[in-house]
Amino acid sequence: MTFTAGGPRGFAAVGRIDLSGVPPGEHRADVVVTLLDGTAAVAGSALFLVTQPEYVVWTLDFEGDASGDAELANTAAIADGLKIPMAVFWNPRAWTTDQVSNERQTAMLAWTKDRQAKGDEVALHLHMWTDYVRAAGLVPKTAPTWAGRGDGYDVPITAYTEAEQKTLIDYGVKLMTERGFPKPTSFRAGGDMADATTLRAVAASGFDLDCTAVAKDYPPIGRIPYPWTLPAGAQPYRPSRTDANAVGDLPLLEAPTIGGNTYAFTVNSIQPQIRANLALFAPAGVVATSRKAITVVSHPGTIVPAERAAIEALLGAFDALRYDKDRGPVRFVTAAQLAKAYR
Repeated sequence: MTFTAGGPRGFAAVGRIDLSGVPPGEHRADVVVTLLDGTAAVAGSALFLVTQPEYVVWTLDFEGDASGDAELANTAAIADGLKIPMAVFWNPRAWTTDQVSNERQTAMLAWTKDRQAKGDEVALHLHMWTDYVRAAGLVPKTAPTWAGRGDGYDVPITAYTEAEQKTLIDYGVKLMTERGFPKPTSFRAGGDMADATTLRAVAASGFDLDCTAVAKDYPPIGRIPYPWTLPAGAQPYRPSRTDANAVGDLPLLEAPTIGGNTYAFTVNSIQPQIRANLALFAPAGVVATSRKAITVVSHPGTIVPAERAAIEALLGAFDALRYDKDRGPVRFVTAAQLAKAYR
């Protein structure tokens, strides 16, 4: 706050106010001066709002297969058009298979590095493709499976032991750093399938955040039920070492993906999710009394024009609440930034 007074004895003052412990709501700051006679006088005042932060994280999962240029362009256009950061969850399986051509590998890598240069986060996403598991030095499994594909994509990471999971995670990190990416600090397991063994492996590999969890009412993915029992709207928490659904002391933030999966949605079909997301946050013009976060997931390889419009509607719905536009407490952040904020 700055205040300037005129007159023959004019002065200027710049002050900073420590808001620690100040409750959410409207407050007034006064500039108080001591007069020559020893009395105090208010020389100026300003009203301001204190609010808890509300965060939105848009995560983009590469699945380990090929993503086309048009879909990648749509993905970038959403972020650039809405001026929001992305957490790009790269899948290093693209480098362990002959099903993704060198041309697509090069294009996808260049696109991701370009996004990183623009300030987006590059994180790690793993599916248990049999060729990836084999390349990591393990014997691949084809069961259990949530869709019966046979190529390992739909085998949960929990089918492997904790030590094997860590091997698979560390191998992915190795492939990424060898190609010039910084060591990722955020992780998501394929199919939103994980348990305490996974989270221990993720934490042991040096990650700060996991966003594999979903609420118990999340739409089923297939034959395997989700291992999550979290309530709707579940908020970030430090999980237990023995129960992924319980609060504990793992040095890892679990940020449940409660904002929805935009795959195959249209502007019309995504409206219920928009309403559900907005209901979690303070209404426009109202300060937030508690800190909250919403994580949304999309896939760069599937963002055709219809899904692009749906995503723009979903993320654009927060426009009336955006902090960077001085409209409210909502900040778009990366997963790494969310982990830092909750640290």
